[in-house]
Amino acid sequence: MRPWAALGLALALGLALREAAGQLPALPAITDKEFIRECLRIHNELRASVEPPASDMRYMTWDAALAKNARAWAKRCLFRHNKYLRMKHQCHPNFTSIGENIWVGSHPIFSVSTAVKAWYKEIRFYNYTKHTCSKVCGHYIQVVWNYSYKVGCAVALCREVAGIRNAANFICDYAPGVNYPRRPYSTGDSCNRCGNSDSCEKKLCILPINLLFIYLFTDYERWHPPWDSIFECDEACICLLAVRASLMFLGFLAVYFIKKYFLNMDMSN
Repeated sequence: MRPWAALGLALALGLALREAAGQLPALPAITDKEFIRECLRIHNELRASVEPPASDMRYMTWDAALAKNARAWAKRCLFRHNKYLRMKHQCHPNFTSIGENIWVGSHPIFSVSTAVKAWYKEIRFYNYTKHTCSKVCGHYIQVVWNYSYKVGCAVALCREVAGIRNAANFICDYAPGVNYPRRPYSTGDSCNRCGNSDSCEKKLCILPINLLFIYLFTDYERWHPPWDSIFECDEACICLLAVRASLMFLGFLAVYFIKKYFLNMDMSN
């Protein structure tokens, strides 16, 4: 194949791949109002419907800093928990106890409701009376943790995560996070154990209006997770650096031999 033909084929293939990638619908940003409403709606609905009923379940509101932290980790496309969660003020400027849930699935099937309900369905593995899990149920416990009243979620499109190609990597961070030695909430009549200044709405304890106003309108515009500026090199990165170093070495060798053996040669017919 001639060089110009190969170049043309490569360009055509690149454009085709770009168009194919462009066919995937864009995933919502952490500032998308409908995305935020859906994250809060499904969490609060599920928290209000726990069995046995909760007497001290808090109403959740959105937290922009938690959402920024979730977004930064989601973009790394790793199917494991953020290792900075337990480091003070690395994942939030105020909270030091942060919880996290992760859902990974094919991009076309992603929805906030699908992901959060998948976490909640772990209720079938949890025994409230004995406070034991027969299988994984930590995601459920975090969703219904009574003292968690702030949540921030994000979703990122990843080439591959957990063996799933074109994956939606959905993460929700919570504050305060889970403290496992106890049950996730107290049973009893709804709102029976709310704080003295709390109000009750749809079976959930709501903070006093003055505090709620402050929390709702804190956008942490200038805050960014400190850990996200830390450069980390995984296996692929190490391989790339090794290849670059090898190419640079070969380039120096080539320059050396050209200067030594070719530049001073006499040319004659």
